Amino acid sequence: MNLRLRLAIEWLAIGLLATGVVVAALFWRGTSSFDNLIYDHLGDVGRPDADRQILLVTIDDPSLAALGKWPWDRKLHAQLIEKLQAGQPRSIAFDILLSEAGDADSDTKLAAAMAAGPAPVFMPLHFNTPGSDGRAYDTVMPARLFATTANGIGHVNILFDDDGIVRRSALCFRPETLSENWPHLMELVYRGRTGGPSTAALRDTECSTELLIPFAHAGEYAEISYSDLLSGKTPDQMIKGKDIIIGATAAGMGDNFPTPNGEGGLLSGVEIMANMLGAIRHDNFIKPLPMAWVASLSLLPLWLLLIGFLRWRPRVVLLMSLATLGMILILSTGLLWRHVWFPPGAALLGLLLVYPLWGWRRLQAMSDFMSAELRALEQEGEVSPIPVPQSQATDLVGRQSEALAGAIDHMRDLRRFVADTLADLPDPMFVTDPDGKVTLTNDLFNQRLGRDITDMPRSTALDLMVADEQRALVDRYLEQAHDAGNPPEFVRFVSRQDRTFVMRRSEVRGDTGVLHGHIHYLTDISDLARAEAEREEILQLLSHDMRAPQSTIIALLNGEIDADTKKRIEQNARRTMQLAQDFVEMARMGETEFAGEDVLLADLVREAADSLWPLAHERGIKFAFYDRSDGGFVLAEPDSLQRAICNLVDNAIKFSPDQGTISISIVRSESEPAIIVTIADQGRGIAENILPQLFTRFASDGEQRGRAKGTGLGLTFVQAVIERHKGSIIADNNPDGGARFTFELPEAPEA
Repeated sequence: MNLRLRLAIEWLAIGLLATGVVVAALFWRGTSSFDNLIYDHLGDVGRPDADRQILLVTIDDPSLAALGKWPWDRKLHAQLIEKLQAGQPRSIAFDILLSEAGDADSDTKLAAAMAAGPAPVFMPLHFNTPGSDGRAYDTVMPARLFATTANGIGHVNILFDDDGIVRRSALCFRPETLSENWPHLMELVYRGRTGGPSTAALRDTECSTELLIPFAHAGEYAEISYSDLLSGKTPDQMIKGKDIIIGATAAGMGDNFPTPNGEGGLLSGVEIMANMLGAIRHDNFIKPLPMAWVASLSLLPLWLLLIGFLRWRPRVVLLMSLATLGMILILSTGLLWRHVWFPPGAALLGLLLVYPLWGWRRLQAMSDFMSAELRALEQEGEVSPIPVPQSQATDLVGRQSEALAGAIDHMRDLRRFVADTLADLPDPMFVTDPDGKVTLTNDLFNQRLGRDITDMPRSTALDLMVADEQRALVDRYLEQAHDAGNPPEFVRFVSRQDRTFVMRRSEVRGDTGVLHGHIHYLTDISDLARAEAEREEILQLLSHDMRAPQSTIIALLNGEIDADTKKRIEQNARRTMQLAQDFVEMARMGETEFAGEDVLLADLVREAADSLWPLAHERGIKFAFYDRSDGGFVLAEPDSLQRAICNLVDNAIKFSPDQGTISISIVRSESEPAIIVTIADQGRGIAENILPQLFTRFASDGEQRGRAKGTGLGLTFVQAVIERHKGSIIADNNPDGGARFTFELPEAPEA
């Protein structure tokens, strides 16, 4: 079994094993202790403030000392209710179980006190478990007299987590499947004020949701002693408009429970009720995330990390594992701030499980693979045997690593031998693997690109080497090179440096026929391509431009030769000479170095215009000069630059109407040290379809509509001269009509 397949199988096995462990931990609450610990510490940071509209009346140790042992005569409760009702509270929750009838006179007085005041009085019921007749619970109501007098009866069940801590409660309790739903006593207090269920209760339509209580700090709720209230030590203003909860806090009453309140010790049931009422009123219960979401969020980082194992290096794997652990805790904290609880224990367990398992299995697989490969390499019969160093390691992996290092050094020497051989090849070349990644280049290829592209994709090499318009041609060749029929032998392309290359590709296959890559040879045929282009241009010149005026001369010689005919013969002869001169000048510029001198550009432009004045005067065309160059000099070859300007002026005369005006402006550039010359006529302008290729050789608009230079080398020669002088030229149409040529030349530096 090869290494990749083995690692894939073991990777999948580890993922499935970890998934099973995480799911089991979720459904069997295997990490609940850790989750509770995290919840308690996180919940202690952002505790809510106590609701100031809630007042606790506590049966505390001083009250037991003042009023005697519990239980008290219910007349005392009646007196307490009467005093509370006199203070005009908003509601009274009597969190004391009165399920059995007592003294008739005392019960009657207590019931009368409950019914007499303006504030509603709510009482609790409780449940005996197990119930009678096979039922899970028996519902124990308050004594009949109190049950009919109270404004509402609700449950006060306390829910304990696995560690015995009270963290949650239910706003609704249903003892049996078909029995009545009993709302929580604090939910009844809320409904007594608003007339409807709380927002949290509306969400729990199935009477099955347990909500985490956001506990305020212990002792933060306002409270008064039962005995102090009876003795009249409490002002009515302290009671007015408050929700009163009466309950026991004395240590011997058995109504104190462990809670995650951060202060240690126990919290009384009446204070738990106060926290419940505060959460109901502010709707800030912490809602446990549904199990489907918990399972998804617990498994997602596990599988993301497993996928990363397939691509990341070991150091990155360690860093990402630690980062993922932190992200899970951050997610749990963030959701808790949003009043949603996501227990992170199962997710952390999954990550802590897969990292060492994958590291162990990968190390074992790599160890087996190295042993097998080293044995195979030794048996292949290399030219020189692989040196086996004397191992100093004591463990198996260390010895295998040292043996592998020796084999790698041996292969590195072989690679260097091949690289040195390829480096001396007379043409650029590069080698790619089957995936198209460049594995080897020679020095000449790196010099052509100006960088080393080893380990980069083949597309990068082609991007740097091949001109954009030639790229599709090269890609098509590489695709057709796979064809079994008659693949092309080579492809010819132009590089980004305007050099012409021929590329051939050959396969590199091993002894078994497995494809290991390709060798790409590039031959520079730029000189040959340039000679071909020049030959083609000469043929075009001879067959196209120079033949046309000569044919015209021959045709004119066959007829009657008058003054007009002589003039036309002279014009065509001069045109032939002009073309020949332009061609010679362009060829000379390609063979000689630039030899410039300081020239006053304005004078040179005027001289060019003056040389063509007779031709313009003959048609009544005038020149309008606008010189704002302040005597600017340029570094120029006067003869070639004047000829280029003459071509532009001659072009303007040719296409100007009789009696027209040619505007010539010479100004300094405002943005850089340069001089700008603009030559504009009043002709028909340049056809839009010819503008993009106006400066190419033999450019024409075909239909001769509008303005075009026509055929020939005139504007091509102009552009070559301007670029030889480090300048630039553009052509466009005047908004008012006519063509406009603008060229810019850098100003000569001061001596």
